[in-house]
Amino acid sequence: NMRSIIITLGTLLCIPNGASSFAPSKHGCFRTSTTSINSSEESEADTTTVTIQSNPFLPLLSEGLRRTSIATNKATSDQVFASSPSLQRLRQQVKQLTKVGPSSLGEHAGNGLFATKNIKAGTIVGLYPAHALGYELVAPPTDDSDEMQDLSMFIAGSNEDELYFQANPHGNSPYLHATDQPLFQRQSLLSSLFDESKDEMTPPLYLDVNPNRNSELDEIWTSHYINDGASLLNTKVDGDSIEQYYVQSTKAKNCCHIPFGPSPILATITTKKVKKGEELFTSYGVVYWLGSVEDPDEADVAVMTEKLQEQIVESARDLQKAMESASTGYSNESSDLDQAFNNL
Repeated sequence: NMRSIIITLGTLLCIPNGASSFAPSKHGCFRTSTTSINSSEESEADTTTVTIQSNPFLPLLSEGLRRTSIATNKATSDQVFASSPSLQRLRQQVKQLTKVGPSSLGEHAGNGLFATKNIKAGTIVGLYPAHALGYELVAPPTDDSDEMQDLSMFIAGSNEDELYFQANPHGNSPYLHATDQPLFQRQSLLSSLFDESKDEMTPPLYLDVNPNRNSELDEIWTSHYINDGASLLNTKVDGDSIEQYYVQSTKAKNCCHIPFGPSPILATITTKKVKKGEELFTSYGVVYWLGSVEDPDEADVAVMTEKLQEQIVESARDLQKAMESASTGYSNESSDLDQAFNNL
C-alpha cells in the first residue's frame, strides 16, 4: 500500500524515523540505549560481554565496527586502501576531488562538501564513516502487553562514542543513515541470522557518526558532511510545502549515498555533472524533515498526492541508477574492498 511505499523509500533516503511500519517515537525509532564494544572498567566489560553473548546480533555488529574502524582511521586505513592498486587509485581520486568548508546554505547547515575540480556524473566522491551500528526490530506483543515490542538496538565502537551517543540520541542525529535494507540488494552484516527460504526478513541496518572524531578520519570519509539542498524547517507543513521541498531538493541534488563493497560501507556517487566550487547536495527525504519539525501535530501530518508519489518513485529510480553506475564503473574497487575487509 501507499504507506508501505513511503516507509520503504523513507528508509532508503536516509530517514531516521521513517523505517518502522509501527509508530516510532517523535524523534526516532531507536529508543534503546547504545552499548559499547569496548570498556575500560572491568565491571563494564563484564556487562558488555554478557550482553553480546546473549544477543546474537551484537557479535556481528561488533565485528563490522571493528573492520570499519580500521578502514576509516587515518592511522590504520592503509591496511585496506594500500591492499590493491584499484583501492589506492580510488583513495587518491576522492582526495583530489573534494574539500570540506562552510556550507553555502548558511551557518545553520554547518560544514558542507565542495568540488575542487569539475566532476562527471557517476564518480565516487566520498565514503560514509560509522562510529555506531544498529538495527530496527519490532516483535509482536507478549501475553502481558498489547504493545509491540521494540527490540531495536545500537552498538558503539568505543567508550568515547558511547558517551557521545548517550548525549546525542540516534533518533535526533543528522548523520543517521540506512546502510542495509532490501532495496540495497546487498548482504547485511545480520543476514546470516535469517533464513530467506522461510520468508525471514533481515531487519534494516543503520549507521551513525560521532562528529567529535572527524579529525581521526582518513581524508576520503567525508560523505557525512553532505547537506540536503532544501528542507521543511521554518515552514508550515502541508501538501504544497512537501511537494515544493521535493522540487527544490531534487533540483539541488547532485549525488546520493549507495551501498559499496561490504556491509556496512556506503559511498557517495555523483548523479550529474558537478562544477568546480559547487557544493555537493543529496536529498534526505520528507520523513527526515518531518522528524525535525518541532510541532508534533505537524510531524504527524499524512499527505499523499500523485505528484508527491511521483517524486518519491523518481528518487528511488535515481538511487537504482546510481547503484548500477557504481557496479559498472567501480566493480574492481568494490570487489577489492570486500576482499580487504575479509582479510582484516
